[in-house]
Amino acid sequence: MNDVGEAARDTLVVVSAHPDDIVCCGGIVARCARAGYRVVQLSVTRGETVRPPGPQQEEIKVLRQAEGDAIARILGATSEYLGVPGNKIIPTMEMKMLLVNALRRIGTNIILFPTPWDCHADHRNLSWTMRDVVYYVGHPGIAADYSPCTLKAAYMYDIEVNVNELHPPDFVVDVSDTEPVNFQAILCEERARVFGKASGQELRRIWESWTRFWGMRHDVEYAEPLWNAYGSMATMDPGRKRQVVKDLPHLGNML
Repeated sequence: MNDVGEAARDTLVVVSAHPDDIVCCGGIVARCARAGYRVVQLSVTRGETVRPPGPQQEEIKVLRQAEGDAIARILGATSEYLGVPGNKIIPTMEMKMLLVNALRRIGTNIILFPTPWDCHADHRNLSWTMRDVVYYVGHPGIAADYSPCTLKAAYMYDIEVNVNELHPPDFVVDVSDTEPVNFQAILCEERARVFGKASGQELRRIWESWTRFWGMRHDVEYAEPLWNAYGSMATMDPGRKRQVVKDLPHLGNML
């Protein structure tokens, strides 16, 4: 990827349901950050429902925000939180406009968000919410607190890959040089405080298998898959007929 140029002026936002979801496209994030993109993780919730209701959930919110901040920092990103309660992501107009305003305020050019076939309700419902957000965020006819942003591309990433249905991606990104950075993020101390070291080691094993599989399919060491997102023809066009890329397609830097 180029270290300067158009990428340095673009803002990539990873819209996630939980603070650690970004690791599910972490090789791409690290690659884009290294190339000069401004990268932001926008976590809709703090994922507090990993603990029982009451004081434990209030305590875990602090730990999970620290987790998200640490993971993003390792990958070269920053993180923001919308504060929606865990397991309360519902595709209402209110939720859509909350996201539209946040993405416009950030000045988003490229969006990554979860796939709709995910087994986790927060991931799945966020995906259905984002289908409209991708359309609204750059639409001059949609009134919001901030002006429309220039959206160049939007793609989906898979999260619960070991249990979700397998869908062939529209293209994969060669992350052979940055997936090891993602493994560091998965194993970071802050994440271990939330889920334990064994959980991190298991996720790292799953993610190495997943990215090696897609890498093997395209003759590279590691690759992360992406799917085209609805929104407009302009945002879907760049991902068509692409197999493996070293850059996000709208920049046209193809293998």
